[in-house]
Amino acid sequence: MAVNLLQEIGLNKYEAEAYYALLTHGPLTGYELGKRSQVPSARCYDVLERLCQRGLALAQPGEPARYRALEPGLFLDQVRAGMEEALAALSLSLSSAKQAESAGEFWVVRGHQHILARAQALCATARATLHLALPESARAEFAVSLAQASRRGCSISLAVEPSPGMPTLALLTDGREGLLGTLASEGQAILSRNPALLALLACFFRQAQAGTVTPLDEHPPTRSSEDDWLEWEKRKQQRLRRDHMDRSIA
Repeated sequence: MAVNLLQEIGLNKYEAEAYYALLTHGPLTGYELGKRSQVPSARCYDVLERLCQRGLALAQPGEPARYRALEPGLFLDQVRAGMEEALAALSLSLSSAKQAESAGEFWVVRGHQHILARAQALCATARATLHLALPESARAEFAVSLAQASRRGCSISLAVEPSPGMPTLALLTDGREGLLGTLASEGQAILSRNPALLALLACFFRQAQAGTVTPLDEHPPTRSSEDDWLEWEKRKQQRLRRDHMDRSIA
């Protein structure tokens, strides 16, 4: 386990094997390392020297030379500092890359945890209004996000889940971005700034506030075909027009 984790933070397999062997068996020569690890004997001194060059091992001159692992606390501090520096540089580089606008497009988020993570990220971007509907069982996961949004001065509304009997989530932030989908383990959600989806969500939340909720039982298609999306939008627009006419008559 430790060897695998060492590889995840940047060491190759032999370096990870060598560091862990030095740590668990004490100072070793190259020959002893070959006996106590999976590092091939012919590679031991090369690997140990690389650890020294990376500051992860100390050498004791002699015939033969012996090597000792850098203390774990110092090693982890070194890794943490390097990661923070790399992440800061990456953040600067990525933030300077301008992403193309995709206001009218639909994007699919797959998987329960990824949908929740995206919903929480959207909550963090809300500045004026935040409308959220989800099952009671999932509300605890949004306690922190909603509290932070409230402190930013957001107007927050919580509604019953959009489709009773199915674990469903609906989210609308500042009237400009929406998320709608199921929270099953293999669920999918639609993320978009498309005006049709935003109008549908806005209508649902208005009805929720008025106490006349109509379940969103007509979900967008999960296939990526443009014809599918156009047909879905057409049905939604017709539904919105009917709702408008009904309210006008009333």
